[in-house]
Amino acid sequence: MTTTRNILLIDDDPDIHSAVKLILEPEGYQVQCALTGPAGMELARKSRPDAILLDVMLTSPSEGFHLAYEMRQDESLSGVPIVILSAIGQTMGMDYAKELGTDYLPANAFVEKPFDAATLREAVRSVLK
Repeated sequence: MTTTRNILLIDDDPDIHSAVKLILEPEGYQVQCALTGPAGMELARKSRPDAILLDVMLTSPSEGFHLAYEMRQDESLSGVPIVILSAIGQTMGMDYAKELGTDYLPANAFVEKPFDAATLREAVRSVLK
């Protein structure tokens, strides 16, 4: 019997919520969504997801980074893999993927928006191994 893996998406764009659900739910994942950082943090603490998909540019250009730091400091969430889903690399002209796993970017994977279905599925599979 296969166990359903729970994914939490924190992104301020409802269209991204729809797209991620369309991509991941047919693969057997259950996707919960939050539109704001505080709502996402509350849901993460309540639901203890298997992985978190996190946008960087929420109510401020770096709110997602702050959330990732907060999650890494939270004993109940510190081991949950985080996949950054963001256009910040294009917006800021930086390659954030090179910073993965550091204090600067405490995440397990980085997926640049706009993303395709295969890239997102592979990133989720990879962090859940």
